[in-house]
Amino acid sequence: MMHQFTNRNYIHTIYGVLTMVVAFLIAIIFRNYWVGVMGSFGSLLFMYYVPANKNKTMTQLFLVSSISCISFPISACLSKTQWLTFIWIALLTYIVQYLMSVNGYIGPGLFFVLMINGMIASLSHLPLLNALFLSLYAVLGVVIAVVFAMIENRQFERYQINLRDIIYKTQDIQPSIRALMTSVFAFLAYFIGYHLKLNNYYWILVSALTILQSENVTIARKRQLSYIGAGLIGTLIAFVIYSLVNDPIVLIGLSFVFMALIGLYMPKSYLVGNFFTTPIALILFKIVRPEMGNTLIKTRILAIFVGTIIGLIGVLYYDYIMNKNWPIANKIEES
Repeated sequence: MMHQFTNRNYIHTIYGVLTMVVAFLIAIIFRNYWVGVMGSFGSLLFMYYVPANKNKTMTQLFLVSSISCISFPISACLSKTQWLTFIWIALLTYIVQYLMSVNGYIGPGLFFVLMINGMIASLSHLPLLNALFLSLYAVLGVVIAVVFAMIENRQFERYQINLRDIIYKTQDIQPSIRALMTSVFAFLAYFIGYHLKLNNYYWILVSALTILQSENVTIARKRQLSYIGAGLIGTLIAFVIYSLVNDPIVLIGLSFVFMALIGLYMPKSYLVGNFFTTPIALILFKIVRPEMGNTLIKTRILAIFVGTIIGLIGVLYYDYIMNKNWPIANKIEES
């Protein structure tokens, strides 16, 4: 599918790239690439600035950013107690999924918030203080993202943050059921990933959530095939880069390129934009953990298959509950 881009799309992309540029400039000043890497992950929340939400645009960004700034340090503090991280990831999934559903927000949904929290909560091998610092670097990236989103908004849309418009509860039980099912399978994905003893095991959670956000089984099956294909191609691109490039400055430059592609395509197509998250994540880790080598490539491939299967099962189960044999589903349809 060919996408038509306007000057507005390109300007949005430039602002997105600038969030990473600033994160790495700070990293270079302090001679700590982890600031740039975690700041870059945090800056991905810039993608929640979605003008298609119209008057909800800035409110969604504020809500997601606030949740992230609070949850990142909590994930770091819980990382030393692994069983608590499983419950925490499930709870966080429920909260974000529910809020996204009842407010009708358009955008990445759970993806970036849970990806970063899953990453930080998996840092049990690090001293607690180190994990906490990494979470704060990610918070820094969120702040940078919000600043650039506010600049872009002031230049173009001028939408306001309307906290009173945020819906926190509804009489419709369907968003609650969907949030509950999503959180259960997010728990399973994170739990299974941990017990498979994989490096970066939260990638299974990320893959599962991509499918779990599908509206129905038909879309979930198409999304699974698309995600597997895109993930494998993205991993192949990362493998080529891993094999040919070792200079951190070149890797940083390449990460800017993939950030530009995410910023350009994600507003047009979530799946196409999501395609570029695999190489950018692997490139960022190459900067700070070059010793991992192709181990991360293998982990990513396994996570794609395991995670999407878990996600598809979750959507199938949700569809079964809502449309087939559960009394609550019938009550919803009658209402």
